Amino acid sequence: MTIIEQGVFHIFRRLRQFYLNHLKRKMFNKIVVLYSTVMIVLFAIAATLVYQYQEQRILREQTDANLKSAHVLNIYLSRQYEGIQNIFQQIYGDATLSDELIYFLNHEYESYLKYRLDLYTRAGEQRLRSFNTLIRNYLEQESSARSVSIYSYPNNFYMHISRTNQQLNNDAGSKNKWETWFARREQHSWDTMPQNETSPSSGGSSPGSYSYSRELKDPWTLNRVGMMNVEFDARQISSWLESRASVKGRIMVLNAQGTVIYDSEDEYYGQTYPYRLEQEKAGDWVELDEPSKVNILNVSNAGLSVVGIVSQSLIQESTESLRTGLILVTLVFMAASFAITFTIIRRFSKKVQRIIRSMNRIGEGDLSTRIQMSGEDELQQISRRFNDMGDRLEQYIDKMYTSEIKQKNAELVALQSQINPHFLYNTLESIRMKAYFVGAKEVGQMIYSLSVMFKNMVKKSTVVTVEEEMDMCSVYLDLFRIRYEGRLETEIEVDPEIQNASIIKLLVQPIVENYIVHGFRPLDDNNKISVHARRAGDRVVIIVSDNGTGIPEEKLAQIRSTLDKVLQPPDKGYRSIGLMNVHERIVLNYGSDYGVTINSTEGQGTEVRMEIPMLRKGETT
Repeated sequence: MTIIEQGVFHIFRRLRQFYLNHLKRKMFNKIVVLYSTVMIVLFAIAATLVYQYQEQRILREQTDANLKSAHVLNIYLSRQYEGIQNIFQQIYGDATLSDELIYFLNHEYESYLKYRLDLYTRAGEQRLRSFNTLIRNYLEQESSARSVSIYSYPNNFYMHISRTNQQLNNDAGSKNKWETWFARREQHSWDTMPQNETSPSSGGSSPGSYSYSRELKDPWTLNRVGMMNVEFDARQISSWLESRASVKGRIMVLNAQGTVIYDSEDEYYGQTYPYRLEQEKAGDWVELDEPSKVNILNVSNAGLSVVGIVSQSLIQESTESLRTGLILVTLVFMAASFAITFTIIRRFSKKVQRIIRSMNRIGEGDLSTRIQMSGEDELQQISRRFNDMGDRLEQYIDKMYTSEIKQKNAELVALQSQINPHFLYNTLESIRMKAYFVGAKEVGQMIYSLSVMFKNMVKKSTVVTVEEEMDMCSVYLDLFRIRYEGRLETEIEVDPEIQNASIIKLLVQPIVENYIVHGFRPLDDNNKISVHARRAGDRVVIIVSDNGTGIPEEKLAQIRSTLDKVLQPPDKGYRSIGLMNVHERIVLNYGSDYGVTINSTEGQGTEVRMEIPMLRKGETT
């Protein structure tokens, strides 16, 4: 095995060991790694998108600024071209000026001066217009124009006019020297004027200048008689751009043949631009010295093109600081995200470890273990559920013991009630017959009702129908109605739909008994108790209401509190009778969703509401 293979194997083994120790069996470490990976990817994508957006924005701004500069230069050159054309329009539009210029070009200068003097001395001619004056006015108005030269083909001389002086050069015999210059100007109206170029201007032209040339023709014969050349200062273009636009990228001016007459970077000035620029490619990336965005504007009919170039390197220079800043910000956010995530996950990990330790103690039998955890997140909900489970587990154990004790007590009562009940029935029947024999019919009726009650009470069945329970209640009330001789009015109403519904025996009778014991007013003759049984959805609702003495507020609050504490282990004073007994039996048999509620107003009466599930006899909840 080579050294490289050994190194790779060693790295792989270390990575595998790290995975087994820190990731495979530790969920929160997996979450940290996964979340950090996701955040790193998201931050990287976000940074890339921001960079691309900013790059496009900078490119758009640079291109727009370059296009604006090109528009500004286009306006500048258009104005120059219009100024030159205005000179020719004035010359050819005014017969006096055109005749004077044609005479100047076709004659010796002395003859021209005599011609001007004759014109001046003519009657009525107070002020004569001259092409010389026209040119000087133009030079005064056009600050970018350096000079104007007028060359005569017939006489081989030229006049050079600047702002400060006027010079006539008679260079006879030099026509051959100028023929190249004339031939070039005939093809290129606009061209550069390098300092060493052979031209009609004495001493050569200034560096960084360009000129416009146009032939002069006799308006009557259309013969070519000369050429006018206007020289401009290229530095004025830079000043114009700097004062009116923020120059971004390169700005060039090309004539129709592709010669660069102005270059903001002075690289191609006076040369033919080596790259072909097509109007339809404007706005796209074009391969020049490097990929570049190109804006091309034509200067009206002057035969010039203003070219704006924004190179890719310029964009990269502008976005370099942005790229560095984005990288730093992204790294900071990644580090902060990892640190925050690790801190939060560590807190959750500690909470989970606390839950695990508590579960282990529960598993070891310590049912008193509870988890105290702050917050309202899922782990806090798990802790609350865990504590509820512990409470219910303890309650269930207590309930099982309590139910077992109650069951034993019920069995004892049943055994006691089965001790020769026929002896009791026969004895009550003998007393009833004796009462009828002596004429005490009401006593006989009461003994009969009591006998019926005892028969029902000692039946082994603990579940009866609602109709049977109401009959039992009616018999019980008949005893007291006869006893109090019309001072008690009773009303029992049962919905036929629930007559055959099942109910635990002796649920209603203890409620009625409470009224007789605590709420009945023996001295009044308007006592009334009503028992109504009806169906409410999937429930049977039995309401026992009376107009008795009612219950004081403190006592009512105590009763309600006791009803909320049912199913607690019985103490020494526990008595399984009355309202608490009824509520407890309902909860034990049907669940805590059912039971007894009570409302009462002292001096006005009491209403007890009992709710049990709607079940047919033999059904269970």
